[in-house]
Amino acid sequence: MIFKKGIKLLSLSILFLGLSSLMHADKGFITVDGKNIEMNVERQYQAPASYPRKALRLAKEGYVIVEFDVSADGDVIDPFVLEGEPAGLFDRAAMKSIRKWIYQPPVYEGVPVQVNDVQVKLSFRVQ
Repeated sequence: MIFKKGIKLLSLSILFLGLSSLMHADKGFITVDGKNIEMNVERQYQAPASYPRKALRLAKEGYVIVEFDVSADGDVIDPFVLEGEPAGLFDRAAMKSIRKWIYQPPVYEGVPVQVNDVQVKLSFRVQ
Protein backbone atom coordinates (compact mmCIF):
# COMPACT_ATOMS: atom_id res chain seq x y z
CA MET A 1 0.00 0.00 0.00
CA ILE A 2 2.84 2.41 0.77
CA PHE A 3 4.29 1.75 -2.69
CA LYS A 4 1.05 2.79 -4.40
CA LYS A 5 0.89 6.03 -2.43
CA GLY A 6 4.49 6.75 -3.42
CA ILE A 7 3.66 6.32 -7.10
CA LYS A 8 0.65 8.59 -6.76
CA LEU A 9 2.71 11.35 -5.12
CA LEU A 10 5.47 10.91 -7.69
CA SER A 11 3.02 11.12 -10.59
CA LEU A 12 1.54 14.35 -9.21
CA SER A 13 4.95 15.98 -8.96
CA ILE A 14 5.84 14.75 -12.45
CA LEU A 15 2.63 16.15 -13.84
CA PHE A 16 3.11 19.54 -12.24
CA LEU A 17 6.70 19.88 -13.43
CA GLY A 18 5.91 18.60 -16.90
CA LEU A 19 3.14 21.09 -17.59
CA SER A 20 4.16 24.12 -15.56
CA SER A 21 6.28 25.47 -18.41
CA LEU A 22 3.26 25.56 -20.72
CA MET A 23 1.36 28.35 -18.96
CA HIS A 24 1.57 30.98 -21.70
CA ALA A 25 0.02 32.06 -24.97
CA ASP A 26 0.17 29.63 -27.84
CA LYS A 27 0.55 30.72 -31.45
CA GLY A 28 -1.48 29.82 -34.50
CA PHE A 29 -2.55 31.41 -37.77
CA ILE A 30 -5.59 33.03 -39.32
CA THR A 31 -6.02 33.78 -43.01
CA VAL A 32 -7.05 37.32 -43.95
CA ASP A 33 -7.27 38.34 -47.62
CA GLY A 34 -5.18 35.31 -48.60
CA LYS A 35 -2.41 36.13 -46.11
CA ASN A 36 -1.49 34.05 -43.05
CA ILE A 37 -1.32 36.17 -39.92
CA GLU A 38 0.26 34.80 -36.75
CA MET A 39 -2.00 35.17 -33.74
CA ASN A 40 -1.66 34.37 -30.03
CA VAL A 41 -4.35 32.38 -28.25
CA GLU A 42 -4.56 32.44 -24.45
CA ARG A 43 -5.43 29.33 -22.46
CA GLN A 44 -8.19 29.75 -19.91
CA TYR A 45 -8.12 26.16 -18.72
CA GLN A 46 -5.51 23.45 -19.11
CA ALA A 47 -6.57 19.97 -18.03
CA PRO A 48 -3.67 18.15 -16.37
CA ALA A 49 -2.27 15.15 -18.23
CA SER A 50 -1.91 11.87 -16.38
CA TYR A 51 1.53 10.28 -16.42
CA PRO A 52 1.00 6.86 -18.02
CA ARG A 53 1.55 3.94 -15.64
CA LYS A 54 3.71 2.14 -18.17
CA ALA A 55 6.01 5.17 -18.41
CA LEU A 56 6.23 5.35 -14.61
CA ARG A 57 6.99 1.66 -14.34
CA LEU A 58 9.72 1.97 -16.98
CA ALA A 59 10.95 5.31 -15.55
CA LYS A 60 10.59 6.88 -19.02
CA GLU A 61 10.49 10.57 -19.81
CA GLY A 62 9.46 12.18 -23.05
CA TYR A 63 7.28 14.66 -24.86
CA VAL A 64 4.44 14.97 -27.33
CA ILE A 65 3.87 17.76 -29.85
CA VAL A 66 0.20 18.20 -30.72
CA GLU A 67 -1.37 20.41 -33.40
CA PHE A 68 -4.98 21.60 -33.41
CA ASP A 69 -7.25 24.52 -34.25
CA VAL A 70 -8.98 26.82 -31.76
CA SER A 71 -12.60 27.64 -32.61
CA ALA A 72 -14.10 31.13 -32.40
CA ASP A 73 -15.64 29.93 -29.11
CA GLY A 74 -12.25 28.89 -27.68
CA ASP A 75 -12.68 25.12 -28.07
CA VAL A 76 -9.90 22.79 -29.26
CA ILE A 77 -10.75 21.33 -32.68
CA ASP A 78 -9.27 18.21 -34.30
CA PRO A 79 -6.09 17.67 -32.26
CA PHE A 80 -3.51 15.26 -33.64
CA VAL A 81 -0.03 14.15 -32.64
CA LEU A 82 2.78 15.55 -34.79
CA GLU A 83 5.62 13.94 -32.87
CA GLY A 84 6.22 11.98 -29.71
CA GLU A 85 9.29 10.63 -27.97
CA PRO A 86 9.34 7.81 -27.19
CA ALA A 87 6.90 7.14 -30.00
CA GLY A 88 3.38 6.36 -28.77
CA LEU A 89 4.14 6.22 -25.04
CA PHE A 90 2.63 9.59 -24.03
CA ASP A 91 0.31 10.24 -26.99
CA ARG A 92 -2.93 9.08 -25.38
CA ALA A 93 -2.36 11.04 -22.16
CA ALA A 94 -1.52 14.21 -24.11
CA MET A 95 -4.56 13.93 -26.39
CA LYS A 96 -6.92 13.21 -23.50
CA SER A 97 -5.70 16.35 -21.74
CA ILE A 98 -5.66 18.71 -24.74
CA ARG A 99 -9.20 17.80 -25.80
CA LYS A 100 -10.36 19.39 -22.52
CA TRP A 101 -8.38 22.64 -22.85
CA ILE A 102 -10.30 25.89 -23.22
CA TYR A 103 -8.96 29.07 -24.77
CA GLN A 104 -10.03 32.68 -24.53
CA PRO A 105 -12.22 33.09 -27.64
CA PRO A 106 -9.88 34.55 -30.29
CA VAL A 107 -10.83 37.90 -31.81
CA TYR A 108 -9.21 39.69 -34.75
CA GLU A 109 -10.17 43.31 -35.35
CA GLY A 110 -13.29 42.87 -33.24
CA VAL A 111 -14.48 39.72 -35.03
CA PRO A 112 -14.40 36.20 -33.50
CA VAL A 113 -12.09 33.97 -35.56
CA GLN A 114 -10.86 30.40 -35.73
CA VAL A 115 -7.11 30.08 -35.20
CA ASN A 116 -5.45 27.25 -37.13
CA ASP A 117 -2.29 25.20 -36.71
CA VAL A 118 -1.71 25.81 -33.01
CA GLN A 119 1.14 23.61 -31.78
CA VAL A 120 1.98 22.76 -28.18
CA LYS A 121 4.64 20.55 -26.65
CA LEU A 122 3.77 18.60 -23.51
CA SER A 123 6.83 17.38 -21.62
CA PHE A 124 6.67 14.40 -19.30
CA ARG A 125 9.57 14.47 -16.83
CA VAL A 126 10.48 12.59 -13.67
CA GLN A 127 12.13 14.94 -11.15
